[in-house]
Amino acid sequence: MANEKTFKGKKVHSTNERSGKRTDKPAVTQAEADRLKAGDTVVVTIKRLGINGEGVGYYRRKTMFVNGALPGEVVKARVTRAEPNLLYGTAIEVERPSPDRAKAFCPIYEECGGCQLQHMSYSGQLREKEEIVREAFYRYAGLRSEDVPLSPIIGMDEPQAYRNKAQLQLGKTGEAVLAGLYSPGSRRLIDITGCPVQHGKVNHVLRTVKDILASLRVPIADPAKFRSGPAAEPEYGEFAVRAPSSSLPASSHTHKSGGSSLRTVVARASFATGAVQLTFVTTGNEFPSERVLVREVRTRLPDVVSIAHNVNSADTPLVFGEKTRVVWGDERMEERLGSLTFELSPRAFFQLNPVQTVRLYDAAKAAAALTGAETVVDAYCGVGTISLWLADTAKEVRGIEAVPEAVEDARRNARRNNIANASFHAGLAEELLPQWAHAGFKPDVAVVDPPRSGCDRRLLDALTRTKPKRIVYVSCNPATLAKDVKVLLDGGYTLASVQPVDMFPHTAHVECVTELKRTDT
Repeated sequence: MANEKTFKGKKVHSTNERSGKRTDKPAVTQAEADRLKAGDTVVVTIKRLGINGEGVGYYRRKTMFVNGALPGEVVKARVTRAEPNLLYGTAIEVERPSPDRAKAFCPIYEECGGCQLQHMSYSGQLREKEEIVREAFYRYAGLRSEDVPLSPIIGMDEPQAYRNKAQLQLGKTGEAVLAGLYSPGSRRLIDITGCPVQHGKVNHVLRTVKDILASLRVPIADPAKFRSGPAAEPEYGEFAVRAPSSSLPASSHTHKSGGSSLRTVVARASFATGAVQLTFVTTGNEFPSERVLVREVRTRLPDVVSIAHNVNSADTPLVFGEKTRVVWGDERMEERLGSLTFELSPRAFFQLNPVQTVRLYDAAKAAAALTGAETVVDAYCGVGTISLWLADTAKEVRGIEAVPEAVEDARRNARRNNIANASFHAGLAEELLPQWAHAGFKPDVAVVDPPRSGCDRRLLDALTRTKPKRIVYVSCNPATLAKDVKVLLDGGYTLASVQPVDMFPHTAHVECVTELKRTDT
């Protein structure tokens, strides 16, 4: 009997494992494979999961990336793009399903695009994320699987309702207000204010805000007037406000629609206190209906402790502009991690999964192996979370951050937690570290937690010259992690440990804490 499951609401089937009977077409020649074009269909066996959650297989000599396919599956895929050595496609039928194939728990999973792996069991996700890390080290650092000291990934006990923040594009359909993401490759805005991976309070606040905006007839920006290309990811694993698909190039032009209107809404909930911080992003300096909107939010949403207004008139996929003011309530919201308390301004970066953040930082502390006698430099320190997490077992911690506002937040957080051995410095780590070394300060341990693009090469060079005994690299991108590790290995370090942490279940993202040691100490 065929093994039947569902795929996109339809039955999928596998061949009879005993008889092995299949109805494949005759073998395709290389010449025929080279003539493939968008719209053609092929049958491909999926070997592994790609870094963006797509299945990766091989069709003749071409690597093929197939959305919606899982490792071990045989799928019929429609080609969406063909290049000389690469094919891209979407699974339209699963001929032999993976035992890890699962029914998505979100009704708009395939339309939204915010998650990539809900069609896979959670145990399967964790296993494949480990493989993504191994593949990255093999591909970019030249390390075989047995040469990567990879610990089992740290997953979540309850992998839903874990996100503390949503930043959603606003739009309208008739008189109804939508808040969500654009369906991949389209101009269709998908409302996600019931998202099952968001904190329940975030969803409640956003649904109520939509009702308020609709009842007050607050002007909502027309997204078609922004000619942005695909959105970047401003925060690790963050649901970016994905711009609508357009053939027009991105530009720096500003929005000139004749008056300010609402463009984006951002809600962040404190897991510790239940308080909510709400930010409205507008296309112009005016905050339309400000007074009555604030009054309605305060009346209907008592958990909202802060309402801010940000201005972003640029044609850009970035959510925030440079100008922010708190129009009502607290300047900052309180959040706690373990025994530490943090104050967050509306634009401050803070990890989106507080439960896993504690596990991530504990892994970083274990990798740092501090005894109380070491000096530590924390590059890309942000608001000081990792610096303060390590301070109780270090002699001195110096955090470096390029954003001055974040440095002020870090100093405030140090004072709030009565931590005197951590200092924070505005600037570039690749410049400050050599200056400090020239003045006689050479850290025993260096911690780096860069954006998805990885460390600046000048910082890697500064580290190999300064020679801290241990480097702890916290990464949200296995590919750039492996590339940077290769530089450090060539610079005199050995790879001591790699600890993956699942910060964002049901997405393709995987975080890693990597420990490197000097070979000459």
